[in-house]
Amino acid sequence: MPSTPVPATGPLPFDHRRGLAGALLWMVVAQASQAYAFGSLDMSLVWPADGIAIGLVLAYGLRMLWFLGAAVALWHALHSIPVLQSLIGVVALVAAVGLVWWLMQRDRRHEAGRNPVATAIRFHALTVLPGAAVLTALGSWQFLLAPGGPPGGVLRVAGVMGMSEVFGILLFTRLTEMAAHALDGGWRAGPLQWARWQTFCLAGLVLVMAMAQWGSSVVGAGIGPSVRYVVFLLVAWAAYRGSPLFVHLATALSALTLLAFTPPLPAGHSPYLMVLDQAVLMVCLAALSFFASATMEHRRQMERSLHEAASNDGLTGFLNERGLLKALKAAGPGPVHLIGMSLHNLEHVVDLIGLGPTREIEQDVSIYLRNQLGRGCLYARPRDGFFVVAVPVAAGDVHARLLQLRTALDGRRYVFVEHSVRIQAAFGLLPLDEGQALGDDVLAALMLLCEVDGDPALSDRHAQGMDLAPGHLMRIRRGQLSQIEALKDALRLPAGSPETSGLWLACQPIRSAHGDHDGDLGVEVLLRWSSGGGSPHLPGEFLPLAERYGLMPQVDRWVITQVFAALVAHGISRRDLGKVAINLSGSSVSDPRLLAHIDQCLAASGLDPAMFCFEVTETAGIVQRSRAVDLLASLRAMGARTSLDDFGTGLATFDYLKSLPLDFVKIDGSFVRDVLSSRVDQRVVLAICDVARTMGLTTIAEFVETPAQRSLLAAYGVDYVQGFGIAKPLPFTQYLQQLVRRDPRTAAQAAPAPALAGRWQAGHGRLVPGLAPSE
Repeated sequence: MPSTPVPATGPLPFDHRRGLAGALLWMVVAQASQAYAFGSLDMSLVWPADGIAIGLVLAYGLRMLWFLGAAVALWHALHSIPVLQSLIGVVALVAAVGLVWWLMQRDRRHEAGRNPVATAIRFHALTVLPGAAVLTALGSWQFLLAPGGPPGGVLRVAGVMGMSEVFGILLFTRLTEMAAHALDGGWRAGPLQWARWQTFCLAGLVLVMAMAQWGSSVVGAGIGPSVRYVVFLLVAWAAYRGSPLFVHLATALSALTLLAFTPPLPAGHSPYLMVLDQAVLMVCLAALSFFASATMEHRRQMERSLHEAASNDGLTGFLNERGLLKALKAAGPGPVHLIGMSLHNLEHVVDLIGLGPTREIEQDVSIYLRNQLGRGCLYARPRDGFFVVAVPVAAGDVHARLLQLRTALDGRRYVFVEHSVRIQAAFGLLPLDEGQALGDDVLAALMLLCEVDGDPALSDRHAQGMDLAPGHLMRIRRGQLSQIEALKDALRLPAGSPETSGLWLACQPIRSAHGDHDGDLGVEVLLRWSSGGGSPHLPGEFLPLAERYGLMPQVDRWVITQVFAALVAHGISRRDLGKVAINLSGSSVSDPRLLAHIDQCLAASGLDPAMFCFEVTETAGIVQRSRAVDLLASLRAMGARTSLDDFGTGLATFDYLKSLPLDFVKIDGSFVRDVLSSRVDQRVVLAICDVARTMGLTTIAEFVETPAQRSLLAAYGVDYVQGFGIAKPLPFTQYLQQLVRRDPRTAAQAAPAPALAGRWQAGHGRLVPGLAPSE
């Protein structure tokens, strides 16, 4: 649909050539206007020159006024107009144009968001009324100073002068300004968007005027004026279909043609009735065309806004998924590379700093992408935290650009009033061949590549030559979705065993670093998943998937429920088992249902809260620091113990140990694996033990595999150790059964438990409302 952008509020570039061209245009139009002289007053019924002057100054700025003033003076000199009258004419033009320019500059500061109808009304009100008033007042004075004075008196002179200036400004100011902007842009935007129908429209206007003249002179005086009103239909047609520039052009041409084809008045008729007739006709014509054009432009703007909203991202101004696919299809031939970037810790950032600051981070990332990759690329934000850039192959080395983006954005730090965060960016590169079919699977494959890049396990498979074809990537995606659905089904059932299909619990003992079995701490509960036939799913594969698809809070609650059910079923107490460590995921730290669920389990089971130790990872403790503090403090208030898992692998400092309410610190296995040979690892372990001891925290070292490691860690001050060198994981129920066999008193305590355990099993691992330990 045709459309012309509203002219910019700032002036166009100006030089002396444009100034001379504007001055020459004014003189030519002023001279041509003499053909519309009115009776004995030697005044034109329409004076386009001043309307053109105002339009030129609005388009190019006040410097154009110097050239226009000189043109007025020169034109007066060529017509032998006295100096005083010429000076008044120059002052009239300068004063009127300057006033209108000042009023329009003030108004355009508040033009943003105004609809085209209101803009058109304000434009004509601020140009026609003050401009015509100044020019009429001073112009009438100029005419009255003529030798002998003009016939007809002051009122007639002012009336004709006022109407000529009103029509000139109304018809030609906006037309001139839009034409100047279109000409400066080289007509690149197609402001006229010429089509066959426009040729027919203009030809129709000329034909109607010719018929009007023929009707007046040959058929009769009443036929010609009647035919003129067909012009309204033609102008309305132009306003409905054409751009504002074409509408203004057609309206001005129609008005001039009406005046040119006005039939001569019969003897004895007053010329002022003819002036009134022409005035009413031109005002109605201009009002109809301009209002209809503004209304249609308003409609087109709304349609463009709806189209942009459907294809563009409201936050960054980038394309959305629909807009990107449409733009790629319309881009034409030529292969491109799709660069994908995913902020895969976006949810943690939102939890830490809130949605508003996170949106500011995404806006900053979008600005960086556009500045670094420049023009010629397509930019899109198909969904939160996921950006896509389509880079033409001809644009250069895309791998170098990808490396530059990774270096700049992965780990980029943002500082806010209360928090500082680092974004974690993962990248994918997907080449698209010429003519390749585009669909949703392309973006899904690109997103999966980003997930591969952000997942160490998948990234290793990628480095080993994993097939990156979109079809293969989509098969991986469908496999992941199938796995998630299977996990959802497994969470509806109670814990099983390694030989059956479903989720089951394992555990790994945590023992004294000094080899004193009486000082063993307890066990850490581990989650395992076996598919049909007992083949295992690796925790490193299905747990990240569960985290990504928001299942981890449900998984953690399931684990807690099954642990309590197993302990109740076997009659295990704190004296028999020690601490039972249960891991909490980062998602569970912000889960409002978690504390209530733990409290309900404690109340229903009657178990001592001191039996349990809940572990949060260092990443969850940092990214969601305030929520982690609240959760850990609430758990300690219940009587449970708390632990910070994997300390040293994230971005935490020892300062975090002071702010988190903890009882234990677990030293990550990356510092334990090479502790016998790496002086750096030794210093790190010593420092952690030193600070923990000062703060009254108990230390646990993970991944201990040899007696030598255990001895060295004990010498460094580590309190407890855990790993394959200490004890391998085994099914949780098997471990509990061993405790029962070793201690008959435990078996006796377990005797009344089956009824209670049955209630747990009947609830499929969920607490039955109203269940009490005495039942």
